[in-house]
Amino acid sequence: MLFGTVQASADPSTILVFPFENVTNDRTLDWIGEGISQLIIERLQPEHGIWTFSREERLGAFEKLGIPETTMVSRATALKLGWDMGADHVVTGRFAGTADNFQIVARVVDMDAGAATEVTIEGKLQDVIPLSMSAAWRILKKAVPDTVSPEADYTARPPVPRSAFENYIRGILTQDFQKRSELLQTAVRLHPPYGPALFELGRISHLQRDFKDSNQWLQKIPETSYPRRQASFLMGLNYFYLADYARATTVFQTLPAVYDVLLNLGAAFSQNGDRDSAADAWRRAIDTDSLASDAFFNLGYLSLIKDDLESAARNLTESLKLRGRDSEALFLLGRTYEKLGRLEESGKAIAQASRLSQRVDRWLTQPLPKLERLATSTLFRSRDEIWTEQRLVRRARSQDLPAWLELIQMDIDLYLLGDALRELHGLLRVYPESSEALSLLDEVRRQQNLR
Repeated sequence: MLFGTVQASADPSTILVFPFENVTNDRTLDWIGEGISQLIIERLQPEHGIWTFSREERLGAFEKLGIPETTMVSRATALKLGWDMGADHVVTGRFAGTADNFQIVARVVDMDAGAATEVTIEGKLQDVIPLSMSAAWRILKKAVPDTVSPEADYTARPPVPRSAFENYIRGILTQDFQKRSELLQTAVRLHPPYGPALFELGRISHLQRDFKDSNQWLQKIPETSYPRRQASFLMGLNYFYLADYARATTVFQTLPAVYDVLLNLGAAFSQNGDRDSAADAWRRAIDTDSLASDAFFNLGYLSLIKDDLESAARNLTESLKLRGRDSEALFLLGRTYEKLGRLEESGKAIAQASRLSQRVDRWLTQPLPKLERLATSTLFRSRDEIWTEQRLVRRARSQDLPAWLELIQMDIDLYLLGDALRELHGLLRVYPESSEALSLLDEVRRQQNLR
């Protein structure tokens, strides 16, 4: 039995789109399946009233389940991922036919109603982009029936030339960075304002630690292009790694004040010598998400540098209450206890840190290393924005209580106590009288009180 009342929600409708299956006999067209999915995602991203999960978010969910990136998942797996990610609508589909008689079929599942409808678009293969745009608008009408966006906004003209689009999709699908870069640069040469291709080029350079080159690509992204916010976040990271902390600060201040942005803003302030602003940013991050450990860690590290030892001990302890097996936090706490004259506790903390990481032994004879933590994911979304009461109840319908409890127990076993508490809070909103959940909550509190 599910406890609690589900309230009608005015929250944006969430949509999860999967690659479309190639049911033609031509394997050279396999890339189109990812292409249709990406076109739909990119077109729906800026729409009001919906929240479209990005390809990066979908691949992150694949990784958690051990699903290879290029796998064409079954409908059952697509639904499971939809439940796990908080999707209100799940879109799968297929494409078929010939060059002159091409067909796209999108299957839209309403996760609340448990019902599916199909959208069929027909035309020529050479018109795959406008056909995909038509499918996107029809999907929007299913998800947000009262949308005021006219169909003409989707179908009037293709967002990119077909040749640029094909190079972009083939680029994001290849695992070879050199080949990926070549294909993406071709896409940009064919269509210079191609925002998603420019973003991927910037990300490749970032991953290769060529931060200056990364920003040169990212700065070319048009202001109206949907990845512009993620690009700004990545540019802020690039400036930080280039030690241009003033510009990093400026960039992060232009972004929404969510946890990841505030965490990085504080690090930029700190490295630029403004410790008061750094501490303020990290305290705001904690107000935003009190179950994440890194802002507590950074505050503890900053307090230790300032010789505010009581504050350092308090914040590092809070960090360890959320992430228990953290060698860096244990080492810093040991150093703090040492300065406070609590030598026995210092020895225990540093010994535990040394068992968890060999780096700690080197730090014992070196100056205190730079350990401030950054958020590096360009998603920076708040979990609370997704997990409304309605979606939690729907998740509970799809995943029985023992399976949910098992996931929480795994977090506890890994000493990821903040993650365990986050899941328990969600579970208890649906099953407030679950004795097993309350028992796990007691176990988390017990472990936290050992700190």
